[in-house]
Amino acid sequence: MGKDSCDLAIIGSGLTGLSAAIAAYCKDPDLTIKLFGIPFDSNTAKKGEIENIPGINKVIGVDFIQQLTEQVQNLNAEFTRDKVSSVSENQSTDSPKIDITNETVKSVSRNDSGFLINTEEQSYNAITVIISTGLPELKHSIKGEDDFVHKGVSHCAVCDGALYRGKKVAIIGYGNTVTRGALFLRKYCRKVTLLCPNSSLECDKRFLKKLESSENVVIKTNINLESIEISGMQVVQGIKYTDEGEIKEISVGGVFIELKDKPDITIMDGLNLEKNDYNFIKTNDDNSTNVQGVFAAGTVKGELDYTPVLMGDGYKAGIHAANYLQSLNK
Repeated sequence: MGKDSCDLAIIGSGLTGLSAAIAAYCKDPDLTIKLFGIPFDSNTAKKGEIENIPGINKVIGVDFIQQLTEQVQNLNAEFTRDKVSSVSENQSTDSPKIDITNETVKSVSRNDSGFLINTEEQSYNAITVIISTGLPELKHSIKGEDDFVHKGVSHCAVCDGALYRGKKVAIIGYGNTVTRGALFLRKYCRKVTLLCPNSSLECDKRFLKKLESSENVVIKTNINLESIEISGMQVVQGIKYTDEGEIKEISVGGVFIELKDKPDITIMDGLNLEKNDYNFIKTNDDNSTNVQGVFAAGTVKGELDYTPVLMGDGYKAGIHAANYLQSLNK
């Protein structure tokens, strides 16, 4: 199979995509697999401490992605060693069976061999596809946000929080992602104001208890996102919001926006995938979609955003995709 072709293309190379690749390879090491996307740009890589993986006491998100990436590379090395033992010295071994391209996919469509995947660099042919693109960040939603990106506005508390040591900051959002971010920020920042657009943070109780016992964290719920405005001169200096009908304005040196958007699968528009009212991809019990040869895994199909769950769903999709490919050769 040529460098521009593969058996299995995985769109999204974060936690779920890497898990799917490992599963598919273990099921059938003769498969050629290409992952599209940058693992270290995934949602998992931007998490702080992860403590809910059975068998692992605690791991930092970016370190866990590094471990998974190295595991993929080790599988390639294992394959190469096996090939070397069975060929003569003059024969060359195959290219990596699992290739992380770091390329961004622009479109996916049908073709005679299965699917055509266009990236910013080139085009690839694939027999089957797993979609594991996760949930994108909701950007451009807060007044002043675009004006102060890289000037005090960040979309990743874990990535940039340490840069605001000793400052007052605000973080906007809800769910476990935001609470993890706030817990990370409290270690470095003098005061953390958490602005939640819902009536509750909708996070695990263990995170909530930690936040509520933190002296330098203030939680504000039912904050209308449209009322929030970030201000400053050259850099962020303050944030304004409406709380119970009263306009509040506080001085902050940084604002972290940790909102998640609905799934963005416009690159798949040509496939006519079936989706629900919230734009999540509909799947069957084996992670297959209404399009033969296309599978989906993780939060893009509405799966719970918990590390072990996403790992398992990716692994399951990888097994079923490998089974599908094997069925085509019978």
